[in-house]
Amino acid sequence: MVFMPNFQTTDGQTQVIIPLQIKPFSHKAMPTITGNALSDEAGTVLYGLYNMEYLLPGEDRLRLIANHNQKTVQLMLFTHNPELLKSLPGGRPSSLVADTISRIHRYRIKSESYKKPLTHAQQEKLRLANECISSLMPLLKQERHLDSQDHAGHEELRREVIFIIEHCRDGNRMLANDPLVSEGSLGYLLYDARQAAQHYQFNRVYAISRQDQLDFTKIKNRPLRKLAEEDEEQEATKPFATSIEFPMRSSQEPPCFIWDSEIHIGHASDDLDDALRVICHHYNLVPASNLNDIPASRLAKVEAFFRKLWRDGQDWIEYLSFSTKPEHKTEVSYRSHGISITKITPYYKLQGLAQKGYDSLDQLICNLTGNTLEPKSAKTLKEAQHILGQLPNDHWIILAETQQILLRQQDKLITINYFIKENKFYPLPSGQDLYVLSQVSKKHLYWPERLSLKMNAFISRIPSFFNNFFKRLSHFIVHDLHEEFFTHVHATHTQNTQDHDTNPHIKTQKEMRHSLHEALENNGLLNNGQTLEEFIKEQINSSPYVIAKANHPPSPPAYENPLHRFLGVIRHLASFFIDTGERDPIVGTLAMAAYVYGAGAIIAPDKLAEILTKLHLSGLIAGIEPTQKLAHWMSHGTRAEAISASATYWQASVASGNLDKFFVNAINILKEDPAEVAIIAALALSLGYGITKAVPSLQQEIGDFPYTTYAALGGKGGAALYDTIMHPGEDWLLGTCKWFFKNIINIAKLVIAPFVEGYYYGYEDGFIRGWAKSFLLAKQLGKQLFAASMDLALAVLTIPLLELSALLIHTPFRGITNFFRKLLSTLGNIKSLGQLFISFAERPSLNNYLADFRLSLIYGFTSPFGYFSDNVFLNAAMNSIRLVFIPPLQLIKNIIILPLLDLLSLTFRLSLSIINPASRVIAYLLGSALYAGGDLWDNSIGILFSSSATGLTLVCDWLDNLAGEVKQHLLSFIEIIRGQLYYWAFHQEDAQVHSTEDKLEYFTKEPRRFELIPHSESHCLLHQLLDEENNSFSENIDTPPPVTHYEKLFKEAAPVLRMETNQETYTMQM
Repeated sequence: MVFMPNFQTTDGQTQVIIPLQIKPFSHKAMPTITGNALSDEAGTVLYGLYNMEYLLPGEDRLRLIANHNQKTVQLMLFTHNPELLKSLPGGRPSSLVADTISRIHRYRIKSESYKKPLTHAQQEKLRLANECISSLMPLLKQERHLDSQDHAGHEELRREVIFIIEHCRDGNRMLANDPLVSEGSLGYLLYDARQAAQHYQFNRVYAISRQDQLDFTKIKNRPLRKLAEEDEEQEATKPFATSIEFPMRSSQEPPCFIWDSEIHIGHASDDLDDALRVICHHYNLVPASNLNDIPASRLAKVEAFFRKLWRDGQDWIEYLSFSTKPEHKTEVSYRSHGISITKITPYYKLQGLAQKGYDSLDQLICNLTGNTLEPKSAKTLKEAQHILGQLPNDHWIILAETQQILLRQQDKLITINYFIKENKFYPLPSGQDLYVLSQVSKKHLYWPERLSLKMNAFISRIPSFFNNFFKRLSHFIVHDLHEEFFTHVHATHTQNTQDHDTNPHIKTQKEMRHSLHEALENNGLLNNGQTLEEFIKEQINSSPYVIAKANHPPSPPAYENPLHRFLGVIRHLASFFIDTGERDPIVGTLAMAAYVYGAGAIIAPDKLAEILTKLHLSGLIAGIEPTQKLAHWMSHGTRAEAISASATYWQASVASGNLDKFFVNAINILKEDPAEVAIIAALALSLGYGITKAVPSLQQEIGDFPYTTYAALGGKGGAALYDTIMHPGEDWLLGTCKWFFKNIINIAKLVIAPFVEGYYYGYEDGFIRGWAKSFLLAKQLGKQLFAASMDLALAVLTIPLLELSALLIHTPFRGITNFFRKLLSTLGNIKSLGQLFISFAERPSLNNYLADFRLSLIYGFTSPFGYFSDNVFLNAAMNSIRLVFIPPLQLIKNIIILPLLDLLSLTFRLSLSIINPASRVIAYLLGSALYAGGDLWDNSIGILFSSSATGLTLVCDWLDNLAGEVKQHLLSFIEIIRGQLYYWAFHQEDAQVHSTEDKLEYFTKEPRRFELIPHSESHCLLHQLLDEENNSFSENIDTPPPVTHYEKLFKEAAPVLRMETNQETYTMQM
């Protein structure tokens, strides 16, 4: 966002004006609610947000949500078009084929944003992506027809998907034989799709449904009088469901689908931009300049990134120079039971034409320009541009067929799209409006507010994590295992021991008002006496909205025992090295060589020097001694030093091979989420320090700079610990503990259960029969132990086929052959190289480096005095301290720091002013020589090199595909056996841990989502959580709304509920 010196001060708050073409139809604020870590509400965190909504054609809506705890915008699209859901980005984890199509479809979205016209290579890549998706589409139906236990069919489907992907990769690799063309983003997307297909785990209980493929075209509507809860319960019992019925007001009306970016793409900025591109294209919005004409070249992307970073820095300096700065207005109120409510009014204010219903287009344009000139009409955009080119400002033309207005304003042509609803004209936002709001939402909170909220949430989550962990574990032991044990005891007996109330405290619970934390955990009650689940279930029964998400989540891990978990951890760590090499084989091969060099310099330096001499690389011998010193500085001991040196060189090689991506990602992470980085770094260093103290041998291996050892030992653990605390669930710790106690209860059922059964039923019917059941249980447990052992052995057998073959064979093979392939293709296309240098020399200059130089705007002095507290003595003390320290610091800033920075800036600009023309002249001369010589070379000897590159590519692809096909059949054979083994031993228990997802689960997982769905004030979850007697919470978060823009926009025969927002009142159906 560019800070502009256009501010507005209201009620003591200064806000920056954000100019938009069309303002949102409505907006609403929701506060952040947190619990004191030392109170009963510890762990309570309900993040606030700022919600902006646009109306779209077809009664659709788009909400842009700025969450207090997130660095990116959240999109919620309300649409009646199920085909649009298929084209939106995001993973499809419940469907192999749909997920693969979605990954490749991302290239089609990106290609639409590239600079036009597309180059020949880009057109060919787009054709390859389209052909790949066309080949995958018939497999969607084949996937739905597969039974959940058809392991052979699953593996055949996997092989078909991988074959189609590899065929597309071969075509993309052939295009990359041009020295100016790389495999690019399409190559990365295809690699990711291939890896995802290779490691995909099919659902072990449910067949794939259309909803799992995000296909909602077969959703059936039915009257509202049929209870949704009954149908959802019936649907949950169908393992092979293909469609779901949802409650609707009328069977003729299409359902309204909700696409939530949070569950489909998370907070990935690139995917959010892709989603905006799809929405703009579908609703025919004016394309956003920031989302189009994107350079495809990596160098051009890096240049654009650093140019944006430079401009952001200039904007920040300009912002610091303002005497009056835009700021958030933060109001914090405290409740007596330990709850704090933080209401944040944004630092910005939106300015533009209001999106509301206008009686005529003349009224719409009059509100925008203030003039009442008569419009003209045209049939085509080209004709309208020609007419307006001869007219003065504020004239406008209507294109009725395309529902567009072309307006001339400030000597620029502005396009405004609109739609008609019940004889009212509604202007549509431009794509740039959506992009600007997404960027404003990205910076919705300054660093201090975001850092404070993140730290408070993390600290508040710590006691909640332990409380939640022990509560869930105790419930598992006291309830689940207890019930399992006595179910085993009383099995095969028709007489029940006793009828006892399993929940004797329910009556008491219904009479009590539990804490907010317990209410959010569904263990307490809301103000209306309902549990959270009961409240949400009551609301969604009459809701017309369909959550666009899979109804069969992926299967949980098959085995929870420590050996399988340990193997999974080892493979996860290995994938970090393997994935890097497979993604870019040339860089991966060089990184492997650097790894061997670093290890050899420590373990066998003489042998390494001998090998380097034989390979005519004697220049590298000089690096052995510095490597030894570096390793000794990091660690002590031969083994530790070898690991430190090799890992450091490997990481340096990988970073150097993708230097642009490394810098871009590092800067973005530090800039966008510093709090999370700081927390994870602290956890990693603390965990690494603890490990070294706990293991004496590691303590002895710590070098002169121990922090690298701490970070290496605790890096992954720190990230896992942070994720475990912030997102508690069925994590590795809870799962391992459950597995341990589950085995203890199995032993109890084998040894103790017969005695308990004898106590209840006597010697013959109880004790003897109990031992018979123990024998059957021992047989079943033995079968499961055998299956788990065999599965572990089979999983180990896949390591040579997957990890070892990729690391030791495939990466070096592809790395070496890709190097020679590129070398041959370059020697065969000298003319292309000449054209590249000429293009570099003739590129347009975007900067006048010296003319753009400005002295820093923050020279000068500011008053050290301020108001910090109502306490006179505290305020005087703070001002005294500032009076002592601030003037000297400002003097240093004005005399030393700022002049030095300005001198560096001027020197840098002067250097660029000299280098720029010199580099252009050299590049032009070199390019002209290569271009002229390339005509003769490329059509003679160059043909031999080009043909050799093509032949080498074909041979390598054939060998790779042949080896891959053999490997895939072996892996399929192993996976089929593993699937059959698991079904043979665990199919009865496995069916109990699988579930279907519905709207209820969507809301109960994140209760704050209920506030994002249109609802009435009487059905507001925040009211039920926080309202106290004679205290309306809505007064704290909402301001009185102005006059309704257009009350009948969504009015139907069904009852209409009104929602009040900060800006306007609008109506929606519930």
